[in-house]
Amino acid sequence: MNLSAQQALEIMQRNYAHDAVSIPAPQEQVTHWVGTHLGVAGIDVLIGEGEIDEIIETPPTTVIPGTQPWVMGLAAHQGSLLPIVNGDALLRKDVYEGLVREYTMVIRRPGTHFGITLSQVFRHLKLPIQHHAMDIEIDDHIAKYCLGGFHKDGKSLAVLDIQKLIAESGLSDASITLRELNEESSNG
Repeated sequence: MNLSAQQALEIMQRNYAHDAVSIPAPQEQVTHWVGTHLGVAGIDVLIGEGEIDEIIETPPTTVIPGTQPWVMGLAAHQGSLLPIVNGDALLRKDVYEGLVREYTMVIRRPGTHFGITLSQVFRHLKLPIQHHAMDIEIDDHIAKYCLGGFHKDGKSLAVLDIQKLIAESGLSDASITLRELNEESSNG
């Protein structure tokens, strides 16, 4: 059977159309918030990916006289000194008397490098960004440092903004002023 080039091309086209896989239907693109679920001062929080340098075991510290009550001291970490902040004392203004805080998140920003003790380390999370809400119920102790949050497994999880925490909590000035020192000595 002699086929013309035109006929051969038509047969090839029909066979291709018969055997070809159909084009997949476009799927809806979902943007995700990615970060870590942690406990700070007994409060569940989310911290965005890239906000934490690392999570380490809370190292032994050397107390520094004349600092705020939330400063635990300095610790040796990777060949340098790392200020360690008690998350409970910083956020709740009360030192936790129960179990030792075993883990610390290390925050490294230009001009700022410190660790904050953690009450729990849960896991890495990936949540659809459309589920983010600015009006979720957030613990009063951290509300001013948060940017909304997510509902997950029946819990409200606030997104902790490290920049706000640094700027508004006094982390950049850990020394006790003369007035605070006088108040502290008159109370004790």
